[in-house]
Amino acid sequence: MAPLSESQCAARLAVLGIDLENEGLVDEALGDQLRAVVLEELRTGRGRGGNSVLLVEYLALRALGPLAEQAAIPGWNHLYVLSFAGARPFVKVGRTGRFAGRLYEHRAREEREGNVLFSAWASEPVYDAHPWEQAVLRTLRSRHDQGKVEGERFYDLDPAAAMNVVHQQRIWVSPCSVGLPLPGRLSA
Repeated sequence: MAPLSESQCAARLAVLGIDLENEGLVDEALGDQLRAVVLEELRTGRGRGGNSVLLVEYLALRALGPLAEQAAIPGWNHLYVLSFAGARPFVKVGRTGRFAGRLYEHRAREEREGNVLFSAWASEPVYDAHPWEQAVLRTLRSRHDQGKVEGERFYDLDPAAAMNVVHQQRIWVSPCSVGLPLPGRLSA
């Protein structure tokens, strides 16, 4: 089955009688408690396809806001950190010029493997995310158990630890604004 968008998750939850706004499920503390429950359910194999899994995916997509479905902006990149829960949880760090498409591809592949999107973050559009990505990957690889690293995947890594490194390595990003012309190009 194809991964659901944020609005599709919300609609499915509404059909199940779960009112996201009125039940306080968008509260960050409650979301953290829910993620802890789902993580344990997935690790033990008890949580496949339940309402709590759908809620966790909804919360991850909601955190991304419109970026989860936004069309690519030519010439701009995003650094992203995706956390997947399942029998072997991992954090994926990457960069792309078409974030919504990559997010969909990652979610589809991981869904087939029995994993669910647990948390997600993507940067503002930047001109060149490559130096930032490489600095983050280099730092994470130096700090994480090498037996638990496969390329851009870090198994059993706390997503908060990955985000700390992302913010520490932000120095590699040139400040840019979508409203400004790309470096080296003249505005019309």
